[in-house]
Amino acid sequence: MEFDKAGVKADKTYRIAYLTECVDNPYCVQRLNGIKDAVAKFGLELKVFDAQWSLVSQTKTAQNAVAENFDGYIFGPLAGAPSCALWKSTLVPTGKPVATVTVPMCGDADYTPGLAGTITMQGPVHYQQLVDHAFASCTDKCQVAAIGGFVGSDLQNYWEAAIRNAAEKYPNAQVVVQEAANFDPRIAFQKTQDALTAHPDITVVVSNWDDMTRGIEQGVNASGRKAGTDVRIYSAGANKDTVAKIKAGSINASIALLPYEEGYYATITVLMGILGKGINGYVDEADLPEIVSTTGTTLITPENAAGYTAKY
Repeated sequence: MEFDKAGVKADKTYRIAYLTECVDNPYCVQRLNGIKDAVAKFGLELKVFDAQWSLVSQTKTAQNAVAENFDGYIFGPLAGAPSCALWKSTLVPTGKPVATVTVPMCGDADYTPGLAGTITMQGPVHYQQLVDHAFASCTDKCQVAAIGGFVGSDLQNYWEAAIRNAAEKYPNAQVVVQEAANFDPRIAFQKTQDALTAHPDITVVVSNWDDMTRGIEQGVNASGRKAGTDVRIYSAGANKDTVAKIKAGSINASIALLPYEEGYYATITVLMGILGKGINGYVDEADLPEIVSTTGTTLITPENAAGYTAKY
Protein backbone atom coordinates (compact mmCIF):
# COMPACT_ATOMS: atom_id res chain seq x y z
CA MET A 1 0.00 0.00 0.00
CA GLU A 2 2.86 2.38 0.84
CA PHE A 3 4.51 1.61 -2.51
CA ASP A 4 1.25 2.45 -4.26
CA LYS A 5 0.79 5.68 -2.30
CA ALA A 6 4.30 6.81 -3.21
CA GLY A 7 3.32 6.39 -6.87
CA VAL A 8 6.88 6.79 -8.13
CA LYS A 9 7.28 5.70 -11.73
CA ALA A 10 9.82 2.99 -12.48
CA ASP A 11 13.32 4.05 -13.50
CA LYS A 12 12.75 2.46 -16.92
CA THR A 13 9.86 1.03 -18.93
CA TYR A 14 9.53 -2.50 -17.63
CA ARG A 15 7.51 -4.93 -19.74
CA ILE A 16 4.85 -7.10 -18.07
CA ALA A 17 3.00 -10.06 -19.59
CA TYR A 18 -0.52 -10.79 -18.37
CA LEU A 19 -1.20 -14.53 -18.74
CA THR A 20 -4.92 -14.51 -18.15
CA GLU A 21 -7.53 -17.24 -18.20
CA CYS A 22 -10.12 -14.86 -19.66
CA VAL A 23 -10.97 -11.41 -20.96
CA ASP A 24 -14.59 -12.19 -21.84
CA ASN A 25 -16.73 -11.51 -18.78
CA PRO A 26 -17.26 -8.50 -16.48
CA TYR A 27 -14.92 -9.84 -13.79
CA CYS A 28 -12.09 -10.38 -16.26
CA VAL A 29 -12.69 -7.02 -17.92
CA GLN A 30 -12.57 -5.17 -14.61
CA ARG A 31 -9.43 -7.00 -13.48
CA LEU A 32 -7.77 -5.97 -16.75
CA ASN A 33 -8.88 -2.38 -16.12
CA GLY A 34 -7.09 -2.47 -12.78
CA ILE A 35 -3.94 -3.76 -14.45
CA LYS A 36 -4.09 -1.08 -17.13
CA ASP A 37 -4.47 1.69 -14.56
CA ALA A 38 -1.47 0.46 -12.56
CA VAL A 39 0.57 0.11 -15.75
CA ALA A 40 -0.24 3.72 -16.67
CA LYS A 41 0.49 5.02 -13.17
CA PHE A 42 3.91 3.41 -12.91
CA GLY A 43 5.03 3.82 -16.53
CA LEU A 44 5.01 0.14 -17.48
CA GLU A 45 4.32 -1.69 -20.73
CA LEU A 46 1.72 -4.46 -20.91
CA LYS A 47 0.87 -7.31 -23.27
CA VAL A 48 -2.13 -9.58 -22.72
CA PHE A 49 -2.06 -13.32 -23.47
CA ASP A 50 -5.57 -14.81 -23.22
CA ALA A 51 -5.95 -18.58 -22.66
CA GLN A 52 -9.75 -18.45 -23.17
CA TRP A 53 -10.40 -20.90 -20.30
CA SER A 54 -8.23 -23.58 -21.95
CA LEU A 55 -5.31 -25.31 -20.24
CA VAL A 56 -3.85 -26.18 -23.65
CA SER A 57 -4.01 -22.52 -24.68
CA GLN A 58 -2.58 -21.43 -21.33
CA THR A 59 0.52 -23.52 -21.98
CA LYS A 60 0.95 -22.04 -25.44
CA THR A 61 0.40 -18.45 -24.31
CA ALA A 62 2.91 -18.86 -21.47
CA GLN A 63 5.51 -20.26 -23.86
CA ASN A 64 4.88 -17.43 -26.32
CA ALA A 65 5.24 -14.85 -23.57
CA VAL A 66 8.50 -16.29 -22.31
CA ALA A 67 9.88 -16.20 -25.86
CA GLU A 68 9.31 -12.42 -25.81
CA ASN A 69 11.44 -12.04 -22.66
CA PHE A 70 9.25 -9.92 -20.38
CA ASP A 71 10.48 -8.43 -17.12
CA GLY A 72 7.65 -9.93 -15.07
CA TYR A 73 4.40 -11.86 -15.29
CA ILE A 74 0.86 -11.74 -13.90
CA PHE A 75 -0.51 -15.28 -14.04
CA GLY A 76 -4.12 -16.43 -13.67
CA PRO A 77 -4.02 -20.19 -12.95
CA LEU A 78 -6.82 -22.24 -14.46
CA ALA A 79 -6.28 -25.32 -12.30
CA GLY A 80 -3.97 -25.87 -9.34
CA ALA A 81 -1.88 -28.84 -10.47
CA PRO A 82 -1.42 -28.23 -14.23
CA SER A 83 -0.99 -24.47 -13.81
CA CYS A 84 1.56 -25.14 -11.08
CA ALA A 85 3.46 -27.48 -13.41
CA LEU A 86 3.33 -24.83 -16.14
CA TRP A 87 4.66 -22.16 -13.75
CA LYS A 88 7.54 -24.39 -12.67
CA SER A 89 8.48 -25.59 -16.15
CA THR A 90 8.04 -22.36 -18.09
CA LEU A 91 8.00 -19.27 -15.87
CA VAL A 92 10.35 -20.16 -13.01
CA PRO A 93 13.34 -20.76 -15.35
CA THR A 94 13.08 -17.15 -16.57
CA GLY A 95 14.07 -15.91 -13.12
CA LYS A 96 11.50 -13.14 -13.50
CA PRO A 97 8.90 -12.29 -10.81
CA VAL A 98 5.45 -13.83 -11.13
CA ALA A 99 2.30 -12.76 -9.27
CA THR A 100 -0.80 -14.96 -9.36
CA VAL A 101 -4.43 -13.84 -9.21
CA THR A 102 -7.90 -15.35 -8.67
CA VAL A 103 -7.01 -18.77 -7.22
CA PRO A 104 -3.99 -20.37 -5.50
CA MET A 105 -2.11 -23.27 -7.07
CA CYS A 106 0.32 -26.12 -6.30
CA GLY A 107 -1.94 -27.45 -3.54
CA ASP A 108 -1.31 -24.37 -1.41
CA ALA A 109 -4.16 -22.76 0.47
CA ASP A 110 -3.03 -19.29 -0.60
CA TYR A 111 0.59 -18.31 -1.35
CA THR A 112 3.02 -20.58 -3.21
CA PRO A 113 6.66 -20.01 -2.18
CA GLY A 114 8.70 -18.63 -5.06
CA LEU A 115 6.02 -16.25 -6.31
CA ALA A 116 6.40 -12.49 -6.00
CA GLY A 117 2.95 -12.62 -4.44
CA THR A 118 -0.59 -14.01 -4.65
CA ILE A 119 -3.67 -11.77 -4.72
CA THR A 120 -6.98 -13.65 -4.50
CA MET A 121 -10.55 -13.50 -3.28
CA GLN A 122 -12.20 -16.59 -4.72
CA GLY A 123 -10.78 -19.28 -2.48
CA PRO A 124 -12.58 -21.99 -0.52
CA VAL A 125 -13.08 -19.72 2.52
CA HIS A 126 -14.99 -17.09 0.56
CA TYR A 127 -17.30 -19.55 -1.20
CA GLN A 128 -17.90 -21.39 2.07
CA GLN A 129 -19.00 -18.20 3.79
CA LEU A 130 -21.59 -17.57 1.09
CA VAL A 131 -22.96 -21.12 0.92
CA ASP A 132 -23.10 -21.45 4.70
CA HIS A 133 -25.10 -18.23 4.90
CA ALA A 134 -27.52 -19.50 2.24
CA PHE A 135 -28.00 -22.95 3.74
CA ALA A 136 -28.42 -21.53 7.24
CA SER A 137 -31.50 -19.69 5.94
CA CYS A 138 -33.25 -23.07 5.75
CA THR A 139 -34.70 -23.02 9.25
CA ASP A 140 -37.11 -25.73 8.05
CA LYS A 141 -36.56 -28.41 5.40
CA CYS A 142 -35.92 -26.79 2.03
CA GLN A 143 -34.71 -27.75 -1.43
CA VAL A 144 -31.66 -26.07 -2.96
CA ALA A 145 -30.34 -25.63 -6.50
CA ALA A 146 -26.62 -24.90 -6.92
CA ILE A 147 -25.50 -23.27 -10.18
CA GLY A 148 -21.74 -23.03 -10.76
CA GLY A 149 -19.08 -22.32 -13.34
CA PHE A 150 -16.83 -24.40 -15.58
CA VAL A 151 -16.59 -28.09 -14.65
CA GLY A 152 -12.98 -29.08 -13.93
CA SER A 153 -11.78 -25.58 -13.05
CA ASP A 154 -10.47 -24.89 -9.56
CA LEU A 155 -13.25 -22.35 -9.03
CA GLN A 156 -15.82 -25.08 -9.66
CA ASN A 157 -13.95 -27.53 -7.43
CA TYR A 158 -13.97 -24.98 -4.59
CA TRP A 159 -17.65 -24.35 -5.24
CA GLU A 160 -18.63 -28.01 -5.17
CA ALA A 161 -16.63 -28.55 -1.97
CA ALA A 162 -18.42 -25.61 -0.34
CA ILE A 163 -21.79 -27.14 -1.30
CA ARG A 164 -20.82 -30.52 0.16
CA ASN A 165 -19.51 -29.01 3.39
CA ALA A 166 -22.58 -26.83 3.90
CA ALA A 167 -24.94 -29.74 3.20
CA GLU A 168 -23.30 -31.65 6.06
CA LYS A 169 -23.51 -28.69 8.45
CA TYR A 170 -27.08 -27.72 7.56
CA PRO A 171 -29.14 -30.91 7.11
CA ASN A 172 -32.34 -28.91 6.53
CA ALA A 173 -30.92 -27.86 3.15
CA GLN A 174 -31.34 -30.63 0.57
CA VAL A 175 -29.40 -30.06 -2.66
CA VAL A 176 -31.64 -31.43 -5.42
CA VAL A 177 -29.92 -29.78 -8.40
CA GLN A 178 -26.22 -29.09 -9.00
CA GLU A 179 -25.40 -27.78 -12.45
CA ALA A 180 -22.67 -25.83 -14.24
CA ALA A 181 -23.71 -22.81 -16.31
CA ASN A 182 -20.21 -21.69 -17.30
CA PHE A 183 -20.70 -18.19 -15.82
CA ASP A 184 -23.17 -17.52 -18.67
CA PRO A 185 -26.49 -15.85 -17.71
CA ARG A 186 -28.28 -17.43 -20.69
CA ILE A 187 -27.29 -20.94 -19.64
CA ALA A 188 -28.11 -20.12 -16.02
CA PHE A 189 -31.59 -18.95 -17.08
CA GLN A 190 -32.30 -22.29 -18.75
CA LYS A 191 -30.76 -24.34 -15.92
CA THR A 192 -32.93 -22.48 -13.41
CA GLN A 193 -36.12 -23.02 -15.39
CA ASP A 194 -35.31 -26.71 -15.80
CA ALA A 195 -34.55 -27.02 -12.08
CA LEU A 196 -37.81 -25.37 -11.01
CA THR A 197 -39.80 -27.49 -13.45
CA ALA A 198 -38.26 -30.72 -12.16
CA HIS A 199 -38.28 -29.60 -8.50
CA PRO A 200 -41.05 -27.02 -7.96
CA ASP A 201 -40.36 -26.98 -4.20
CA ILE A 202 -36.93 -25.37 -4.60
CA THR A 203 -36.76 -22.28 -2.37
CA VAL A 204 -33.01 -21.50 -2.46
CA VAL A 205 -30.61 -21.03 -5.36
CA VAL A 206 -26.89 -20.43 -4.86
CA SER A 207 -24.57 -19.15 -7.59
CA ASN A 208 -20.86 -18.41 -7.68
CA TRP A 209 -21.00 -15.46 -10.08
CA ASP A 210 -23.27 -12.43 -10.22
CA ASP A 211 -23.49 -12.21 -14.01
CA MET A 212 -24.77 -15.78 -14.06
CA THR A 213 -27.18 -14.84 -11.28
CA ARG A 214 -28.92 -12.38 -13.63
CA GLY A 215 -30.12 -15.39 -15.58
CA ILE A 216 -31.11 -17.19 -12.38
CA GLU A 217 -33.23 -14.25 -11.21
CA GLN A 218 -34.91 -14.05 -14.61
CA GLY A 219 -35.53 -17.80 -14.59
CA VAL A 220 -37.16 -17.65 -11.16
CA ASN A 221 -39.45 -14.79 -12.14
CA ALA A 222 -40.30 -16.40 -15.49
CA SER A 223 -41.43 -19.51 -13.62
CA GLY A 224 -44.12 -17.50 -11.87
CA ARG A 225 -42.24 -17.28 -8.59
CA LYS A 226 -40.87 -14.12 -7.00
CA ALA A 227 -37.07 -13.85 -6.81
CA GLY A 228 -35.82 -13.04 -3.32
CA THR A 229 -39.07 -14.09 -1.65
CA ASP A 230 -40.50 -17.34 -3.04
CA VAL A 231 -37.00 -18.38 -4.07
CA ARG A 232 -34.07 -16.88 -2.16
CA ILE A 233 -30.98 -16.21 -4.27
CA TYR A 234 -27.40 -16.04 -2.98
CA SER A 235 -24.52 -15.06 -5.26
CA ALA A 236 -20.83 -14.08 -5.54
CA GLY A 237 -19.50 -10.82 -6.93
CA ALA A 238 -21.54 -8.02 -5.33
CA ASN A 239 -21.43 -5.93 -8.49
CA LYS A 240 -23.47 -2.74 -8.91
CA ASP A 241 -26.52 -4.50 -10.30
CA THR A 242 -26.55 -7.14 -7.57
CA VAL A 243 -26.05 -4.66 -4.73
CA ALA A 244 -29.02 -2.67 -6.06
CA LYS A 245 -31.09 -5.86 -6.16
CA ILE A 246 -30.06 -6.78 -2.62
CA LYS A 247 -31.36 -3.40 -1.51
CA ALA A 248 -34.55 -3.95 -3.52
CA GLY A 249 -35.04 -7.47 -2.15
CA SER A 250 -34.83 -9.63 -5.30
CA ILE A 251 -31.42 -11.06 -4.36
CA ASN A 252 -30.75 -12.03 -0.75
CA ALA A 253 -26.94 -11.77 -0.43
CA SER A 254 -23.68 -11.78 -2.37
CA ILE A 255 -20.01 -12.17 -1.53
CA ALA A 256 -18.01 -9.11 -2.60
CA LEU A 257 -15.26 -9.74 -5.13
CA LEU A 258 -12.72 -7.06 -6.08
CA PRO A 259 -11.48 -7.74 -9.62
CA TYR A 260 -10.21 -4.19 -10.18
CA GLU A 261 -8.11 -4.23 -7.00
CA GLU A 262 -6.94 -7.75 -7.81
CA GLY A 263 -5.46 -6.62 -11.11
CA TYR A 264 -4.18 -3.32 -9.79
CA TYR A 265 -2.29 -4.76 -6.83
CA ALA A 266 -1.03 -7.75 -8.81
CA THR A 267 0.68 -5.30 -11.17
CA ILE A 268 2.25 -3.45 -8.27
CA THR A 269 3.36 -6.77 -6.79
CA VAL A 270 5.14 -7.71 -10.02
CA LEU A 271 6.81 -4.29 -10.21
CA MET A 272 7.98 -4.60 -6.61
CA GLY A 273 9.41 -8.01 -7.52
CA ILE A 274 11.24 -6.54 -10.49
CA LEU A 275 12.74 -3.90 -8.18
CA GLY A 276 13.78 -6.55 -5.65
CA LYS A 277 11.04 -5.57 -3.20
CA GLY A 278 8.59 -8.44 -3.76
CA ILE A 279 6.05 -9.03 -1.00
CA ASN A 280 6.62 -12.80 -1.36
CA GLY A 281 3.35 -13.58 0.35
CA TYR A 282 -0.42 -13.64 0.21
CA VAL A 283 -2.82 -10.71 -0.10
CA ASP A 284 -6.42 -11.59 0.82
CA GLU A 285 -8.54 -8.96 -0.88
CA ALA A 286 -10.92 -9.12 2.08
CA ASP A 287 -8.23 -7.23 4.01
CA LEU A 288 -8.15 -4.32 1.55
CA PRO A 289 -9.63 -0.91 2.52
CA GLU A 290 -12.53 -1.45 0.09
CA ILE A 291 -13.84 -4.03 2.59
CA VAL A 292 -12.22 -3.16 5.91
CA SER A 293 -13.23 0.51 5.74
CA THR A 294 -16.80 -0.15 4.58
CA THR A 295 -18.80 -3.22 5.65
CA GLY A 296 -15.96 -5.01 7.44
CA THR A 297 -17.15 -8.22 5.78
CA THR A 298 -17.28 -9.54 2.24
CA LEU A 299 -20.84 -10.85 2.77
CA ILE A 300 -23.16 -8.16 1.42
CA THR A 301 -26.72 -8.45 2.76
CA PRO A 302 -29.78 -6.17 3.06
CA GLU A 303 -28.45 -5.12 6.47
CA ASN A 304 -25.14 -3.70 5.21
CA ALA A 305 -25.61 -3.12 1.46
CA ALA A 306 -26.04 0.62 1.94
CA GLY A 307 -22.44 0.82 3.19
CA TYR A 308 -20.90 -0.94 0.20
CA THR A 309 -20.10 0.68 -3.17
CA ALA A 310 -19.31 -1.70 -6.04
CA LYS A 311 -16.87 -0.55 -8.74
CA TYR A 312 -18.15 -2.71 -11.57
